Amino acid sequence: MTSSPTQPSPVPFSPDQKRLELELLLGQRVLSPQELAMADADLIAGGTPIEAARWRTLGAMPLRRDPEGLVVAVPYHWREDKRQTLLRELGDLASSCRLTPALPVDLCVALNAAIALRVELKPAQPVPIPGAPGRSLLQGLTMQPGHELIAMAEVDELESSPEDANASPVVSLVDRILIEAVESDTSDIHFEPQETGLVIRYRRDGVLHPQWETLPKNLIPSITSRLKIMAELDISERRMPQDGRIRRQYRGRNIDIRVSTLPSRFGETVVLRLLDHDITQLGLEVLINDTESLANLRAMGSKPFGLILVTGPTGAGKSTTLYALLAERNDPAINICTVEDPIEYGLKGITQTQVNRDKGLDFSTVLRAFIRQDPDVLLVGETRDQETAKTTIEAALTGHLVLSTLHCNDTVSAFARLDEMGVEPFLVSASLLGVISQRLLRRLCLHCRVAYRPSEEQLARFGLLASREAEISFYRAKLDHSGQKEVCPHCQGNGYRGRIGVYEILTMTENFASAVAKRAPVDELRRLALENGMKTLLGYGLNLVRQGLTTLEEVERMLLTDSGLESERRSRALHSLTCEGCGAGLQEEWLECPYCLRTRN
Repeated sequence: MTSSPTQPSPVPFSPDQKRLELELLLGQRVLSPQELAMADADLIAGGTPIEAARWRTLGAMPLRRDPEGLVVAVPYHWREDKRQTLLRELGDLASSCRLTPALPVDLCVALNAAIALRVELKPAQPVPIPGAPGRSLLQGLTMQPGHELIAMAEVDELESSPEDANASPVVSLVDRILIEAVESDTSDIHFEPQETGLVIRYRRDGVLHPQWETLPKNLIPSITSRLKIMAELDISERRMPQDGRIRRQYRGRNIDIRVSTLPSRFGETVVLRLLDHDITQLGLEVLINDTESLANLRAMGSKPFGLILVTGPTGAGKSTTLYALLAERNDPAINICTVEDPIEYGLKGITQTQVNRDKGLDFSTVLRAFIRQDPDVLLVGETRDQETAKTTIEAALTGHLVLSTLHCNDTVSAFARLDEMGVEPFLVSASLLGVISQRLLRRLCLHCRVAYRPSEEQLARFGLLASREAEISFYRAKLDHSGQKEVCPHCQGNGYRGRIGVYEILTMTENFASAVAKRAPVDELRRLALENGMKTLLGYGLNLVRQGLTTLEEVERMLLTDSGLESERRSRALHSLTCEGCGAGLQEEWLECPYCLRTRN
């Protein structure tokens, strides 16, 4: 008699599905990673007859002690002999002990995180950090003789954090990091595992700063797990990148945090992007201090239909500019719809939709649905593929004003980027109203800036002549605080406070659109744009230097490239074709006037 083969069980697609299948099979709940993370670590460190090392060997962990007895999480596949072994070792606690199943991988992660909080931590030597010498994240979290890490001082709580004074030290540690970031206007937090420990850096005003001393490396798993739990990510998945979000309230402010994890050599690198939903929306007149550029942008934004593209790298302020444009168009008489990933700022009176790629809801899908929603103005968070680009252009060609972003270096590069995506140039020339490229420079602290005179060599690097800049006052940041008892209270000794936008605005004209439709090369398009009066990024940045709002060093760090310098020189040449000495007309290639021999500036 041949026995029938056993039917294979289906392979689960995710730990959540596996837990669901086990619950149906076992007829009882299977603990989730979040429930395991809330375990009382004191029970592992001596609250039971079993030592911490033995709990790790067994692969089980105590969760809590309630009026009914001790609750212990065990692997779901344990047989009766292993259960009896555990009960024997628990001694008197066995009579009231309840065993609850969990996935072994979830147990392993939670157990390691809990034990990491109860091992001996050697006092870390603070790394000298400019502006924050000797700061320690472990200050206020001290070791007791039993090698227990205990929270000694309360910190301002994020409103959705546990209010229990006996909350886990790692919970308090992570909250302290987040609170410090929110209070210091940090845009990003980097958790970077290294061979010696965990390095934490804050990005403020576009520059990364080491904020604390290096944390012991045995805290890396527990801190990473805490961040994953807050972001509702799979804490057992450590080999693939994951994205999530954390929503918190702090002192009445709504904080949205985007979370990205990435496997690296010494652990998982975690980067947090902080978005303050309650931040005051800035108007265009605050963002753009050049009257001509402001007028050009407002003229484009007031058109009834067409496409406006904002380009620049990540963190260049593209979304802020788009929201400022939307705010000017926001009116009960028109219908405004946006599709974003994620929704960064809330605007009253408009329809905002967030993409959900797991469900197939991407930019192009939402955009096609918007067309049937009778919109007047559309905002597409990012044009990243051919389908989204073509759908965006089709919307602009059918009577809608469409705003979107594109990742490229400058305004003219946008046409090469769209061509690379496979968008036909004649569609681009027929739909595009203009392209805006922007960057953010650090703004000088007006309270401690230092006036100085740059050398001729320094000015020559930017294509400037010392004779033409003789009456300009140049400033630089005050970074040397030696011999001073206190640093500037307005910028905390950084020399900069806040950022200011730099804009390059290309407006489509008839001759430029014709060149785009004919697939003209980028150099020819750039020449035409300059002839039409486009101000370059470098030229805009140098004007900010002349106004004392930023420094030559900032312009060099963010804007100075060979192609940018060549474009700026060409722009100056196009706007100075008349001799200043005798008024005679000059040609572009002439370096001096052939009539009075005056050097052309």
